[in-house]
Amino acid sequence: MALVIDDFGQDLTVAKRFLNLPIPITFSILPGLKHSREIAELATVHGHEVIIHMPMEPEGYPKVNPGPMALLVSMSRDRIEQRLSDAIRQNPYARGMNNHMGSRFTSSEKQMEWTLRYLQSRGFYFMDSYTIARSVGEQVARRLGVPTIKRDIFLDHEQTESFVRKQLKELIKMAKIKGRAVAIGHPHPVTLKVLGEEWATLEKEGIEVVPLCRLVTGGSGCGTVGLGKKGGTLDNR
Repeated sequence: MALVIDDFGQDLTVAKRFLNLPIPITFSILPGLKHSREIAELATVHGHEVIIHMPMEPEGYPKVNPGPMALLVSMSRDRIEQRLSDAIRQNPYARGMNNHMGSRFTSSEKQMEWTLRYLQSRGFYFMDSYTIARSVGEQVARRLGVPTIKRDIFLDHEQTESFVRKQLKELIKMAKIKGRAVAIGHPHPVTLKVLGEEWATLEKEGIEVVPLCRLVTGGSGCGTVGLGKKGGTLDNR
């Protein structure tokens, strides 16, 4: 299974706490934030995978704001490609991308095709965060031959220990049935606490936690970019 933690980039202290977890985490980092590049570099050095958490237009935009550098359905192909290029330039450690918000954008086949063709040209894979059931992200990626995968479970949309533990149990069950499973969590204290306490349970259940790229490639490897050598623990100050 793979554990993707979204929304890194703003808080360096919180990111360092997740770096010290004894299991591989896929760090999904928002572009254009204060500590985006530093967190990407630290995660890579400590052996974790890094992907870009690309803001995309949600339903309810602009009242619902996806943040800086968002891809919007009103944009031209050139403008979308420029924003993708800027995000990749800021995070040279990444070889994958998933959507931040994006319920409207990922439902638009034309804009998703432009996005995925560009990612394909850069050697990226795409994870559909599946924030809305009518998302065409995974479907279009498969049609174009872009390596892709879809989120199975959100771990922590209710921020209680009991809920996160319940979702983790569901993830384990799913991994055993399907042979693989992907969860998205967020850098909440409760998520950190439960993952820190339950990693031994995953081992006991015979579940291997791997970088997301391993699931996307079917276990054939992730290449050298985006996965560094595992280092020691970090000072959380």
